[in-house]
Amino acid sequence: MKSFAAKFFTLLFLTLVITAVMPTSAQARPTIKFSVEHVYLHEAGEAEIVGYFENVGDQAAYVKWTDIDLKLFADNGQEMWSDYGIRHSVDDVYVPAHEYVAYTCYIQHPDIPEYHGKYRFRSHTVTHWEKSAG
Repeated sequence: MKSFAAKFFTLLFLTLVITAVMPTSAQARPTIKFSVEHVYLHEAGEAEIVGYFENVGDQAAYVKWTDIDLKLFADNGQEMWSDYGIRHSVDDVYVPAHEYVAYTCYIQHPDIPEYHGKYRFRSHTVTHWEKSAG
């Protein structure tokens, strides 16, 4: 019985050592999301989207495009404009692992109103990235 216990604890010890020493780079990957901070309406037909790309992954990557769902609401709660799946191409913005990169884009659509009052927005984004530029 003593021999079995000694073998078991030796195997357990080796398993813990190998697990601690082996790199976890096989699981490392970029995970990038575009977050919208502000939407500005300067003139009819155009919206300025100010935000940032955040990479919570373990590897750096280049952003290729982001899809934005955007809704604009007047101060009284009435929806002023909305559109879904607005594709915005990005020219290989490099986002290091565990970092933020500020980014501003412009959306043009003939139905975006010119509005100078208070308004709110809701957004949802889907970002595509690749590990290499080009």
